[in-house]
Amino acid sequence: MTSSTRKPASLHVIWQALKTWYDDWFNLFILNFLVDIGWLTIILGPPMLFGLYEIGNELAHGRSNGAGELLQSAKRHFLASWQWAIINIVADVVIVVNMVFYWQLGKSWSIILVSIFLFLGLFWLTMQFYAIPYYMEQTTKSLKVAFKNAALTILGAPGYALVMFLYAAFWMMVSFIFILPLILAAPSLVVVTGDYAVIERLQEFGISDKG
Repeated sequence: MTSSTRKPASLHVIWQALKTWYDDWFNLFILNFLVDIGWLTIILGPPMLFGLYEIGNELAHGRSNGAGELLQSAKRHFLASWQWAIINIVADVVIVVNMVFYWQLGKSWSIILVSIFLFLGLFWLTMQFYAIPYYMEQTTKSLKVAFKNAALTILGAPGYALVMFLYAAFWMMVSFIFILPLILAAPSLVVVTGDYAVIERLQEFGISDKG
C-alpha cells in the first residue's frame, strides 16, 4: 500500500482497538462493571482503573486476562494510582480556581489568563489519555516519565492527539447520556484505545520494546 493511500495512524489505532474490544467485549463488560463498583467505594477507584489499563495493555499485546488479574493489578498499582489521582485533583483545582478568579475580575487582560488556563486544562486532560498507558508500557514504573511522555506525544503530534481526544470524549459523553449499558462498555473501549495509541506512538518513534 502506498503512503498516499495509507490509513491515518489515529484511525488505524481506533480500528485496531475497536476490533480488539469487540473480540473480548463480554470479558471487558464484566471488568468495566467491577471498576464501576470500585469507584463507588472511592478508595478502590484509582487502583481498579489502573488495573483495567493493565488489562488493556495486555490485550493490545495479544493477551486477554480476567477479573482475577484485574484485582491483582489493582493491588500492584494501589499507591501509584492514588499518586496519579492526587496529582490530578491538585492540578484540576489549581486550574479551575485560577479560571474562576480571573474570570470574576472582568478585565480584558484577565480574559487572556482565563483562556491560558483553559488551554492548560484541556492540555492536561488530553495528557491523561496517554499517561497511564505510558506507565503500563514501562519496565521501571514512573509517573513522572509517563506524564513527560504524554506531554511530548501531544506536542510532537497535535493532530493525532486531537483526534484521540475527540474520540475518547465522544464515547465518554455517550456513556453519560445513555448510562447503561454504554457506561459499562465505553470506558473499557477508551482504555484499550489509549493503550493501542501509546504502543503505536512508541513504534512510530522507534521504541517498540517496554522501557
